[in-house]
Amino acid sequence: MEEKLQPKYGLGTAVSLVVGIVVGIGIFFKAGPVLQATGGNGTYAIAAWILAALLTTIAGVVISEIASMGSKTGGLMSFSETAWGERFGFFVGWVQTVLYIPLILSVILYYSAVFTCAFLQIDTTLPVLAGLCALYFVVFAAANLLAESLGGFLQRAATIIKLIPLLGIAIFGLLYKGDGVTASAQAVESVTHVGFGAAIAAALIPVLFAFDGWIYVTTIAHEIKKPQRNLPLAMVGGLAIIGVVYVLFTAGLLSVADGTAYASGEMGVSQVANLLFGDTLSSALLLFIVISALGGFNGLMLLGMRMPYSLALRRNFKGSTALLSVSEKTNLPVRSGVTMLVLVAFYMVVGFTLAATKVSSNIFDLYGDLPVALMWIIYALLFLGVLRLRKTQPDAKRLIRVPALPLFVLLAIAGTAYALYGFIPGHLTSFALSSAVAAIGLVVFATSKPRK
Repeated sequence: MEEKLQPKYGLGTAVSLVVGIVVGIGIFFKAGPVLQATGGNGTYAIAAWILAALLTTIAGVVISEIASMGSKTGGLMSFSETAWGERFGFFVGWVQTVLYIPLILSVILYYSAVFTCAFLQIDTTLPVLAGLCALYFVVFAAANLLAESLGGFLQRAATIIKLIPLLGIAIFGLLYKGDGVTASAQAVESVTHVGFGAAIAAALIPVLFAFDGWIYVTTIAHEIKKPQRNLPLAMVGGLAIIGVVYVLFTAGLLSVADGTAYASGEMGVSQVANLLFGDTLSSALLLFIVISALGGFNGLMLLGMRMPYSLALRRNFKGSTALLSVSEKTNLPVRSGVTMLVLVAFYMVVGFTLAATKVSSNIFDLYGDLPVALMWIIYALLFLGVLRLRKTQPDAKRLIRVPALPLFVLLAIAGTAYALYGFIPGHLTSFALSSAVAAIGLVVFATSKPRK
């Protein structure tokens, strides 16, 4: 008999899960790029944060319907299979495995090192950053490969800590009574000012990075009590809380310095923490940010190390049998984990090489934006998949039926198109390259056989 997950999460727990999964380090290093995209205009930046909160809320509610269908559980791959079949499901898993997860892990690792340097008050030179990244990489790889329970413990320990620096800077920034920092003439000269529509579009993908993770909340649809009521409410409530905190955090930053100072790089979270709290307390705040970042890194690594294994379970492609090997001691798919670690190491080496040769000074910011842009294309197809399933499987069991569905789908697709319009034209080469890597997944699917 098939074992089914029993509903166990109430509304309060579901809301806390949304907040805990979504809030990470992205807000701390995306505040500057967002203000840069908006030409240093704080009002535009706050509008972008609000729009992203609305877009992710609508997207989460829509995709919750797929997540709640039948008794099928699982992540994004399972939802994609339900919506468009095995080919699309495998393609989504491929994108997650070779692009999304290793690139996001790389950018989190990099900024963990950046904030560690700020905490230790040492220069953020490339050799120092590379050394710290290598140290964290080895420690967390060993923790997850050798002891499954240790990886889970590290994840739980960082859940509450991540909100402390956000709320600290938001509250004390808004109460700041000192002289506000004004950008230098050189900084003003370096920032490009744009109109409202173009500014919001350019800021959306960096902003959506900070909201990334909402899709994983939909995987617990079967474990929420009264899901028709509670999952949409948890999505709306949780993302509303996050949106408010992000807006207050941005407003706190803007109370300390003008937007142009952040857009030009003259000011950052570390400098704001020093102004607000002094050396000792700001060091503690930066330590919390580092712990939050490493907690996010560890959590995504726990998922990512199992992704090659999930692909191998679905298709019999070259080398897939090796990925199915599971350690008897740790109950982990070790070769699958090593594969993911190799991909992360590869992207880190490429990133530091491009930064060192000055081919791309913002390569790690791009590492964060590219996979988010690709995933929102996939989300758009899933929005359409919900409509398709309403027609092809009208009588299928659904724990959640989204009201006014065509309207919500149209709004979600319009928001996605707007965000992609603001991102793709300025990153054509890198987007085309990553799209080509994604397309290889379709070739792998076509040349392999389904695994029984």
